[in-house]
Amino acid sequence: MQIKNFPFLFLLNSLIIFSCSTIASLPEEPSSPQESTLKALSLYEAHLSSYIMYLQTFLVKTKQKVNNKNYPEFTLFDTSKLKKDQTLKSIKTNIAALKNHIDKIKPIAMQIYKKYSKSIP
Repeated sequence: MQIKNFPFLFLLNSLIIFSCSTIASLPEEPSSPQESTLKALSLYEAHLSSYIMYLQTFLVKTKQKVNNKNYPEFTLFDTSKLKKDQTLKSIKTNIAALKNHIDKIKPIAMQIYKKYSKSIP
């Protein structure tokens, strides 16, 4: 089998590879639920946990990629602070802890995204 459009395919693949070298975009923070049921708050807690993991991964990966000694300091979320039982009180406590950490690292992630999103080769 012979490929007749090899130069075109090579150029297309190169374009795709080199166009994907920017840092990831930041998703929106999950919105709080309309109702305060155990199910709704549990889902919200899970979404906040996922959001924190995304922000932390973004910050760690970007720090590795830009390799800048002036990269802002940030702390990873300490999951030992989370309550293990599934009561409304525990889930509300966990949500407060998650939101508190988001309030600390989200501005750093936004700053990094604005600074490096266009300049990474």
